Amino acid sequence: ATDTYSLYNASMASDANIAGIGRSGSSGSYTYSVIGDGSRPVAYVNWFDAARFVNWMENGQPTGSQVAGVTETGAYTLNGATSGVSISRNPGFNYGLPSESEWYKAAYHQPAGQGGDADNYWLYPTSANAVPNSRNGSLSDPNSANFIRDDSIANGFNGGYAVNNSGSAPTGNALTSAGAFLLADGFYGTFDQAGNLAEWTDGISGGNRIYRGGSWGVLESQLRATARVGTFPTSESPFIGFRIMQVPEPAALSFASLGIACLLFCRKRSI
Repeated sequence: ATDTYSLYNASMASDANIAGIGRSGSSGSYTYSVIGDGSRPVAYVNWFDAARFVNWMENGQPTGSQVAGVTETGAYTLNGATSGVSISRNPGFNYGLPSESEWYKAAYHQPAGQGGDADNYWLYPTSANAVPNSRNGSLSDPNSANFIRDDSIANGFNGGYAVNNSGSAPTGNALTSAGAFLLADGFYGTFDQAGNLAEWTDGISGGNRIYRGGSWGVLESQLRATARVGTFPTSESPFIGFRIMQVPEPAALSFASLGIACLLFCRKRSI
């Protein structure tokens, strides 16, 4: 209700391309509402916003002020931090932002012996080395995503921006719902790691945090395994969101019983 650390950005409502959360009232009595059906990922979140959301999950989604035991401690010890790149996940966490390696493995890895590429890694997060098709969701195309591709062929896809099939940027919603590309999942069952919104990781490069995956507003080069992009952790953008990982993975085989220590992503949804 007070939003001490400015988790809310007014563009979450005013930017028509990504609008999904509205806010009314004044500090101390803010209330929030869903714009649309609530199935699209959230943008205009910086790395610290994402870490605070993870802490809130870690603490059981409590109500109250943004303090220790709610947003400031848990998977990450923030205690008011709003800048810097020295913060890392605490031992024993249940929820977290993926490390860059964890994100990369979930997006691109598939053993060659189980249908993967010869080197065990695909070029794109759609389990493919061929350039994905730019589509506004697909129930039939396993190699497709929400990004910009224009092949100059008028056939209903690859006509520019995915959601409007045009070379002109959309004036309204530019995001697809989580799981809109049901056949374009990765080997570990994750969706939407290609396009839609890029996603914060715990990766660090100099004074930047790394984000991966490309977005609705970029070309296919940003979807590739070779693309590594970083920006200030305080940056808030219509092109960057985040993904939460959970340990152990929900409804998954208990890897602990096999003596394997591993971290896998939540299936089917991108937050």
